[in-house]
Amino acid sequence: MDIFSLSLWSKILTNITLMFSLTILIISANKVGLLEYLYMPLKNIKSSRIIMLAWFMIATILSAFTLDLTLALILTPIVLFYADSRGLSKVEILLATTWGNMVGSEWTYFGGGDTIIGWTLLEQFTGERLDILTWGSLFWLPSFLSLVGTAICLLMFIKNTYVEPLEVQFKKPSLKTVVIGVLSILGIIGALTGFSPLYMCLIALMSLVMAGLGKDELKNMPLKGVYIWTFCIIIGSLIGNLVKSHYQLILPEYLYSFAGIVLILTIICGLTNIMTNTSLTTIILPLVMASQFVDKIWLYVLVTKAISMCYLTIFANSGLAVSSSYGLSQKDMFFKGLLVVLVQLAIFSVYFYFMRGYININ
Repeated sequence: MDIFSLSLWSKILTNITLMFSLTILIISANKVGLLEYLYMPLKNIKSSRIIMLAWFMIATILSAFTLDLTLALILTPIVLFYADSRGLSKVEILLATTWGNMVGSEWTYFGGGDTIIGWTLLEQFTGERLDILTWGSLFWLPSFLSLVGTAICLLMFIKNTYVEPLEVQFKKPSLKTVVIGVLSILGIIGALTGFSPLYMCLIALMSLVMAGLGKDELKNMPLKGVYIWTFCIIIGSLIGNLVKSHYQLILPEYLYSFAGIVLILTIICGLTNIMTNTSLTTIILPLVMASQFVDKIWLYVLVTKAISMCYLTIFANSGLAVSSSYGLSQKDMFFKGLLVVLVQLAIFSVYFYFMRGYININ
């Protein structure tokens, strides 16, 4: 996609509108006390480690049914309000929800932009419509192993401290609260179903006026995330065009060996962390499917999981770009994400070595 193309800038404008609209809706819902209802299941948990693991699993489950950018925009401000209410570490809760969003996006083939693209390419390759069970036979086991490894890494970084139970006193909802609740639901449905930017703007504006948001509340807008995400998309597009013009997929003879698997995982991981997972998917997976490699479905799953190892930079994943706008530094992102990448590298190397010849579409 050329950086001067209308479709690219239309995508950027649409997603910036989505970022602002969803954030305004959530800030409005928090101001009138609606988010306290969402926190009820976690209000009596006293271990910070268990709380973080709970948010990690919530993000993992939700990520199977929503695009990673949309989920990040909805969930990130919610968990930060929750962290404030219970005195929790913002870095830890950002890592928990962002990693959950990333590790769970491949439970289904509509959990992220890269998975949607990859699944479409696979259907084109087979020439038939493929169902969720086919996807599961390819991805559920490696995704589960990835989830376990990432959860262990998360628990290693979390300091287990005592957290006071959250005392919530619910008041009878006012008309304003009900209206903002309805607007929030309509806005989230609009974000998930791809409603027009104008629709999202109108919903957000109505919520802003009803809640009476002032300058202090609007300071929570992800302004940093807007230009970080935009920069990532433009850089990804530039690198993508460069690679498509100059790159040819060369499969080494020893690809089927353990060393070959490690090499492919390492190279793809390096690329996905500098050009976004979605951009790399559009470049590398068509080359994989067009290659003469015999065990092509095995290679397709291997490369797809390698692309998902995008934990190191703001350029790698939309969820990381959003988290960076809310205070997750590039330093924390890299050094904590590096352990996740190394753990997943070890898991995938062993898994794909022993699964040679066994990953296919029945």
